[in-house]
Amino acid sequence: MPRKSREQIDAPETMYHIVCRGINQRSVFKAPQDYKKFLKIIRDAKQIFGFYFYSYNLLPNHFHLFIETKNISISKIMHYINGCYAGYFNKRYKRSGHLFQNRFYSSPINTESYFWAVSAYIDLNAVRAGLVKRPEDYRWSSYQIYFQKDYADNLIDRDRFLQFGGEGLTDELRLKYLEFIDSESKQEKRPKYIKSENFI
Repeated sequence: MPRKSREQIDAPETMYHIVCRGINQRSVFKAPQDYKKFLKIIRDAKQIFGFYFYSYNLLPNHFHLFIETKNISISKIMHYINGCYAGYFNKRYKRSGHLFQNRFYSSPINTESYFWAVSAYIDLNAVRAGLVKRPEDYRWSSYQIYFQKDYADNLIDRDRFLQFGGEGLTDELRLKYLEFIDSESKQEKRPKYIKSENFI
């Protein structure tokens, strides 16, 4: 099967499930300050590039992101995020060289019925990795944002994302999404919308 061109991968106005791993499976987050810095860099990137951000899960040696681009390619966005964070990490821990393994993995999400499913998969990643028993117990994921009723921040475009689940009041859709995550957590097999081992 021929590889997709970079233009296909970097198409504007596209939703992506992003995964990026530490080189040789090494840690890319070692302390709470690191997770906070990474989220600040994403916040800064949103201001610069104007993309929508729907979910994330930051684990010790890799991270998952769910991003919808506008008129800037995902490569430019991830180059900024990973470049800024690698510079911070190398300086903080007095190291040099690459922090991340190869190029980030990206999977365009083109089927509307998958939008919630992909985000639920991301929000459940710390549970599947055995770090916590319940998604609400993991501090460094977007589940915390969907779990709380009142949300005044703009890191996650929560209201826009919830509308993908259908019509209704925001809080009704939020509870519906939490129920959906709970049902997804009971699946033993890898979901069909996760087609690559790179996303596990």
